[in-house]
Amino acid sequence: MRLLFILLLCAGCSPALLKTRGADDPMIYDAAKVPQADRVAIFIPGALSSIAVFKETADWEEDGFARAFYRYPGLDGLPVDHRLDPTTAAAEVAAFANTLHASEVTLVGYSTGALIALQAAPQIDPSHHVRVAAMSPAVEHAGGFRTILRGARDVMRAVTATRSVAKTKVWPRFWAGLLFGPDALEAPVPSKELQEAVVAGSKINVPLSTQTAIAHTLALPGWRLPDDLDLTGIPVSFFIGLNDPVFSTAQTTDFSRKIGGVPILGYPGQGHLLFFTRPDVFDDIKDFALGRPPRLR
Repeated sequence: MRLLFILLLCAGCSPALLKTRGADDPMIYDAAKVPQADRVAIFIPGALSSIAVFKETADWEEDGFARAFYRYPGLDGLPVDHRLDPTTAAAEVAAFANTLHASEVTLVGYSTGALIALQAAPQIDPSHHVRVAAMSPAVEHAGGFRTILRGARDVMRAVTATRSVAKTKVWPRFWAGLLFGPDALEAPVPSKELQEAVVAGSKINVPLSTQTAIAHTLALPGWRLPDDLDLTGIPVSFFIGLNDPVFSTAQTTDFSRKIGGVPILGYPGQGHLLFFTRPDVFDDIKDFALGRPPRLR
């Protein structure tokens, strides 16, 4: 713990992490399509995540969407010359949206990106007909002690289930819980399907330097949505795994009530990484973006 504290202190003192804006444009998009498109979707990943989490949305273009992506320091070609500041990110997303010709703008945020989308939406000119789709949305203060304690508990469950403290054994079991929830984490003998999912899922991890990880998370514990956030007239929907071990269903429901009672579409038996375990979530999000009712499966 002492070494971890020293690393955090050193990273936090880095001059780069005192800045909330970098030298490069965080938005990446097709400059020939997006500015003049009538329908645009802006995708915002979660902290510690690449825009690759949205790779399954390529077929959105067949439904007339032009796509744009917001990038974080140290990933997707951006240097670590600043830290993620959600309020700044929201302002940048909104400023970009306000330059568009589009009559429809859908903000799709994953985890931390969902909070950024919620804060950005009211800053976008309402002539764009904004919608917000929040996938596995983070809650304020990064979930606080409830999330920290749940994470520590899940590590201990993985240790108990594997009867080991070796990272090579504990981490795959913890990852299983992240994918599918406590039942998978505690399974006495993981099924072949679960083992295959864990192996495949581990490949989506992006190696991060300590400074990049700190740049993404430094502001999150103290961050909350502004008290005057006004989502009046802006359709919002949550898409969550009902076994999410990072932000529980209870936390998400409480958060939904706080911002006006947002509809929640829940996926049984799923954890935090819906983009991987249930890529059809993007079909449901697209339906929401198009004003269609949820599908029955």
